[in-house]
Amino acid sequence: MSRVRLFVYGSLKRGGLHHHELKGAEFLCEARTVPGYALEPWGQYLALVAAPGRQDCVTGELFELAEELLPVLDEFEGDAYFRGEVALADRNDGAALAYFGKAR
Repeated sequence: MSRVRLFVYGSLKRGGLHHHELKGAEFLCEARTVPGYALEPWGQYLALVAAPGRQDCVTGELFELAEELLPVLDEFEGDAYFRGEVALADRNDGAALAYFGKAR
């Protein structure tokens, strides 16, 4: 069973309204993006967006989960979001998956 890393920044975080959607995911650590990302209002939630040239970093949490859970999360996130790679800073050097807001 293949595992992937997922960066979450809103209602999927521990204690968040929708954290239960991360069935069986293992919390790894608190994390933040490299500069160049921001959170924007997206309906009643926030969405991660690329913000080239900005010095903003987004804080969140990093989880490891079974790759088989991704289609379930895709459906949960719906049409307003897409899954992509986000670059992480500090001890989390490298990339993880994250849900970004689709361009409107």
